[in-house]
Amino acid sequence: MGHWFMDDDIVESLVKLFLVVLFVSFIFGRSSSFIVFIIVLAWFGHFIRHLLKDAFKSTYKYKRRYPPRQIPPQPPRAPREDMKDILRKSLIVDIPKKLHAGEESYMTVGFRNGTLGMINVEVDLENLGKYFDISPTRLYFQNIRPGEYVSRTVKIVPRKSGKVNAKVIVRSGLVSAKVKVTTNVFERPERKEAPAEVPTPAHHGSSSLLEALFSRYRKAEPIGEGGFARVYRAEKMDGTVVAIKVPISLTEEGGKAFLKEVRNWSLLTHPNIVELYDYNIFPVPYLEMEYCETSLAKVEKPVSIEKATKIIFDVCEGLKYAHSKGIVHRDLKPSNILLKNGKAKISDWGLSKLLKDSKTTLAVSFTPLYAAPEQISGKFGTTDERTDVWQVGAVLYELVTGRPPFLGEDFVEIASKITLEEVILPSQINPDAKVLEPIILKCLQKEKDKRYRSIEELQQDLAKILGFNYKENLNKSISVRDFSRSAYYAGELFLLYLKLGDSVNSIKYAEDLTHYAKGDVKEELSKLKEQLKLRLENNLDIPPELIEKAEIIVHKIKLGFKEA
Repeated sequence: MGHWFMDDDIVESLVKLFLVVLFVSFIFGRSSSFIVFIIVLAWFGHFIRHLLKDAFKSTYKYKRRYPPRQIPPQPPRAPREDMKDILRKSLIVDIPKKLHAGEESYMTVGFRNGTLGMINVEVDLENLGKYFDISPTRLYFQNIRPGEYVSRTVKIVPRKSGKVNAKVIVRSGLVSAKVKVTTNVFERPERKEAPAEVPTPAHHGSSSLLEALFSRYRKAEPIGEGGFARVYRAEKMDGTVVAIKVPISLTEEGGKAFLKEVRNWSLLTHPNIVELYDYNIFPVPYLEMEYCETSLAKVEKPVSIEKATKIIFDVCEGLKYAHSKGIVHRDLKPSNILLKNGKAKISDWGLSKLLKDSKTTLAVSFTPLYAAPEQISGKFGTTDERTDVWQVGAVLYELVTGRPPFLGEDFVEIASKITLEEVILPSQINPDAKVLEPIILKCLQKEKDKRYRSIEELQQDLAKILGFNYKENLNKSISVRDFSRSAYYAGELFLLYLKLGDSVNSIKYAEDLTHYAKGDVKEELSKLKEQLKLRLENNLDIPPELIEKAEIIVHKIKLGFKEA
């Protein structure tokens, strides 16, 4: 009877109990009290029992009402030993088979997920540190999907010659595997110093000719050498520091190239182009030019996205001016982009050409790592402004990834990759480069018609990224009342729009910059602002002299905060 009462909900069982008691009372009359007591006692006992049972274990009824949570099927996990083998086979270390001690090179570390699930992988390169100066020593690949391939490029500099026999460790969770890496490092080939003799009509030796040149300066010391010339740092009698470029040796063709460089360079005067001060062929052929502290070739890479974008924006500013004069550079590379107080300046115009005078299809000489397809094969057309667009893209690629877009053991291999292969996406090497990836890939289109049509067009896209970052940082600095940062970003935005020829936004940020200027500088800025308004009203372009003046004013405002 108790089970009959307890098979339903409590309310239902109480109703049934009431009906039973009523029925018993009706049948037995006054003598039913004892029977009713027994029935109620039995019901209460079963009630307590069911309460205790429910506390420890759900009844079959509740199991049917609330079925157990279904756990989704998991992909089968490989046994520990099999997982080691998978990791070992999935890691791909591509290192050049022939290296030279002390020479910078690159290796590619890739991983293809051979498991059935998504995994995270750590690659430990510390063991290679016995043989190379290497950076970074650990790589992390996150959330690699089944079958997906990911890779990073790592810079290596062999410490000494000999056989390299190292092990790279790859880890995923608690499982790790070792992959053997072997290569050979040879002694750096001896470089025969080219004689510094320069053919001239004089009968004196080359040393005396150089001495005659350097006698005009307080002191001179060599700071670099290329395939064509040596560069010296020299101090003039008035204390001005300059750079002197002296050809190593001159053939008939070399002499023409030297005169061509002088001709084209002398036409260019711009803040983002190294200034040519003087030149002559006596006592030896030489160029005296603006001295810059370093070049992009010596900058540690990759650099931040904002810094890379700013440098290339300034390079575009110089090229925009050169192209307006009908001159293309054709040999842009990190060593030809110098830095002076952080500002990018283009140097070495030896391969540049005047478009109106040029009838050649291919350049006679160029740097293969940064060469455009049309400099390698005539089927891609002739060199023009878009050749510079390609090379700007190649330099930007290296700034954000730490390596040139195409690598090879020799000219033939590099040229083949440039003309036939697609570049590795910058974001695969450095995920932060994703924002610049569309710009870089458009610059590096093999067909000229698919690249940016002009340097101005490229600069506009760079400005969008710079402008967004500057505005965001300006707003942040204002919200925390960091006035030195606010002045910096207001100044950068002012100069950015000036260089783009956007008078409306230039005036807007000149107004903002006024809040951070003091004394004479504030007055100079106000006068400049009035000139901009006048030019806007008369629909006049912003000349380079006005931009240079604005840069000086912005520098003074920033300097005021540093000295405060």
